[in-house]
Amino acid sequence: KALVDHPDFTLTNPNRCRSLISAFSMNAAHFHAENGDGYKFLSDMVAKIDKLNPQMSSRMGGGLISWRRYSEERGALMKTELEKFARMKPISPDLYEVVSRGLK
Repeated sequence: KALVDHPDFTLTNPNRCRSLISAFSMNAAHFHAENGDGYKFLSDMVAKIDKLNPQMSSRMGGGLISWRRYSEERGALMKTELEKFARMKPISPDLYEVVSRGLK
């Protein structure tokens, strides 16, 4: 999470953005933290990216749609983040498609 504040990191560079945030979401220990901080971090980043690059935000937001596969507690935390996206104004059509599929 601290690398988001690094001077060489920017959300406008798709490769740096993807490498940092995707790597974080693949780190099970931090992404699936019991308190939900990993899901909140991903959600915050995806919301910011959605304004800049909707295709990338929809790919990254897809990390939350598998909420049914996890324990009831973690699944509920993941679903909460998806519901935040559903209420987000504006939301890109790309991200909306992923979110609506995840909430079905």
